[in-house]
Amino acid sequence: MKVALLKAKVADEIRDRIVVGALSLGQRVSDKDLACELRISRTPVREALLQLQAEGLVVMRHRSGTFVFDLSPEELKDICDLRGVFETAAVRLGAVIHPERMVSGLATRIAEAAAAFESEDFALCEQLDTAFHETLIELSGNKYLIESYRTISDKVRALRSRLPQTRERISNAITQHRRIVDLIALGRSQAATDEINTHVRNVHHLLLASVRQEAA
Repeated sequence: MKVALLKAKVADEIRDRIVVGALSLGQRVSDKDLACELRISRTPVREALLQLQAEGLVVMRHRSGTFVFDLSPEELKDICDLRGVFETAAVRLGAVIHPERMVSGLATRIAEAAAAFESEDFALCEQLDTAFHETLIELSGNKYLIESYRTISDKVRALRSRLPQTRERISNAITQHRRIVDLIALGRSQAATDEINTHVRNVHHLLLASVRQEAA
């Protein structure tokens, strides 16, 4: 396998582990251990880690090693605030340019999540929660907004995987998603953005508690 392809494959593997929570926030990542586990040389692993450092998913510390990213309470608030900025902007743009397409696309994600909830497949619900928010961004129709959001999307996915998979929380999320779409369908974009801001604040509080618990 060519070096570039192998590096990309290893980067995908490590990224997936971070996103799903198999690697904890702040956990040390050993290029030697990964190379042994994946049965490859350390060179593509090191190159993959350099790529992930550029993406902000790992941090390399001189004489200490490589670690999964971690966020202080202030940094966690900053990323949640930025996510709110992106998503409210997406509503303002998409609801004006293609409101029917936005409503249809988001409603599909909600229907899928509701079906998964009925089947008690909460892991799939979490994936569809992520899909709802990323679909919202995609349907903004603004390529610069979409590209900018991608700079934090993997961190947002990783943080969301730390949320408690409780029936009550997932039910509340689906209900709130449905309300956001209903408000967009009614042409009440300001109310929809207010609802998104409330949703993001709720997630921020839950994440703060979850990240502190993981650190402990």
